[in-house]
Amino acid sequence: MAEKLDVTPQEPAEEIGGDTPAQPEEPATTPDPQPEEPAPFPPAGHRSERFDTIRPDGTRVTVTRDIDTGEQHVTEA
Repeated sequence: MAEKLDVTPQEPAEEIGGDTPAQPEEPATTPDPQPEEPAPFPPAGHRSERFDTIRPDGTRVTVTRDIDTGEQHVTEA
């Protein structure tokens, strides 16, 4: 009969001696977030349609629809 192998996960070995003082962590500096430019809609190469219509509340809007994905954006005209 074959012996079973021990596949229990092992803890990483700790180094003994060589006490080095812990280095203080420098505070992470993050640059000021810049507003991202929105991606063009519809993306280049996609077929699209655009039309003006009126919402039920009477507001005039322009609908831009990406025919390839079905996604649409509505903006007030």
